[in-house]
Amino acid sequence: MCIIAERRALLDFKEGFTNDFNRLASWISEEEECCNWIGVGCDNTTSHVVMLDLGGMVITGEISSSLLELKHLSHLNLSSNNFHKIPNFIGSLSELTYLDLSDNSFTGIIPHQLGNLSRLFYLDLSHPQSLKSDKLEWLSHHSSLKSLKIGFTNFTKATNWLQVIQPHPSLSELHFDYCDFLEVDPSSLSRFNSSNSLSILHLTSSTLQPSTFPLLLNLIQKFVELDFSDNYFSGSISLSFDNMPALQRINLRGNNL
Repeated sequence: MCIIAERRALLDFKEGFTNDFNRLASWISEEEECCNWIGVGCDNTTSHVVMLDLGGMVITGEISSSLLELKHLSHLNLSSNNFHKIPNFIGSLSELTYLDLSDNSFTGIIPHQLGNLSRLFYLDLSHPQSLKSDKLEWLSHHSSLKSLKIGFTNFTKATNWLQVIQPHPSLSELHFDYCDFLEVDPSSLSRFNSSNSLSILHLTSSTLQPSTFPLLLNLIQKFVELDFSDNYFSGSISLSFDNMPALQRINLRGNNL
C-alpha cells in the first residue's frame, strides 16, 4: 500500500501541469494504490515512491515543489515534456541517483543547487530551449557522476568549464552539444593531470575554438569515442593518436580540415 503523504504529493504535483492526452488518467484520488499509477515505481518492501518515469507524457507546466515529499525518490525522468524552468528546489531531492530533464522548454540559468545531488550517476539536461551557466563548480560535488549531458547552453561566463570537467574522478561520458564556449587559456591547464575516467566526449555543433581540440586530446588520453562534428573547424589540426590507444570512433564531419 502506498504511503498516504506520498500519494497526496503526487496528486499535488499533477495539479501543477496539464496533460492534454490524459496519459496520467490513473492518477486520481479514487485510486488509493498510487504504486500502480502509470510512471510510478515503489519499493517492494517499504512502499515508498522511489521512481517517477514520466518521459514523453506530453506534460505542460511547472515542476511542483510537492516532489519534496517524495523523500526516497532516486530515479526521476521528466524528459520530452514541456516544463518551463528547472526549479532550485530540485537540488533538495537528495536521494536522486538518476535525473533526466532532457527535451523540455527550459530557459534561464542552470541552478547551482544541482550540486547538492551528490548521489547522481546520470544527469541529462540536453535539448532545452535555451540555458545558461555562469559557473560549473557545482559539478565538483558529484563524485559519483558517470554520465553528463548538457545541450543548447551558453557557457561563455563559465570560462573554467574544462578545468572543472577534466579532473573529475568518475565522469566517463560527457555531451556538451550545441553549446557556446569561449577559448580556453592553455596556461590555466598546466597544473592538471590527465583524466583517469573520461572516455566518451561529444561537442557537436558547439562554438569550440580549434585551439581547444589538441588541448583536450593531450589532457584526456583514455578516449574511446570522440564527436567534434559540425564545429566548422578550418585548416589543420595536429593530432597524436599515440596517446589514445583505446580510441575506437572519431567524428569530424562538418569541418573544413
